[in-house]
Amino acid sequence: MGTWTFTIQYVQQALGGSLQKGGYVLQVSLIIFLFSRFLMVWLMGYVRATVLLAILGGLAVLLCLYAMFRPDITGVIAIVSLSFCLSLMFPTIYGVALRGLGPDTKFGAAGLVMAIVGGAVEPLVQGKVIDAVSPAFSFIVPAICYAVVMAYALFDLRAEPHLPGAKEQPTHVHA
Repeated sequence: MGTWTFTIQYVQQALGGSLQKGGYVLQVSLIIFLFSRFLMVWLMGYVRATVLLAILGGLAVLLCLYAMFRPDITGVIAIVSLSFCLSLMFPTIYGVALRGLGPDTKFGAAGLVMAIVGGAVEPLVQGKVIDAVSPAFSFIVPAICYAVVMAYALFDLRAEPHLPGAKEQPTHVHA
């Protein structure tokens, strides 16, 4: 997503910063991402992955909205904090989506890999918003994407739990 792609432009707008200052903030974001990945793996040992995904998706939406309306140092902190949320997203979406597909796992995995194209299109859309409005307002685009991630997690939480080895129950019974 455009979170990291446009961090430098956001910092330039919010702090009147240079490319170097924006680059420094981006590096801090990536370090937070790294440490958060380990924390999230540990947390998944205690909390269902899709619960974490829903929470972090919702938090990411809120952080984007905050950053949109507060292009200052607190907005920069919100943008940096998005890396905390991102640390869990893709691997968790991938794992949850493939669970229970059985012989269709290869087909499902191919579909998920093709979904990465969204990650190539999203920065183009966000870049158009930057050109038309501002770097701060452009974070509406990843906010929408994070809302979709949160909705996916909530959908998965409402679905019937898949138990390994359990057979599918028929939806109707023939007499």
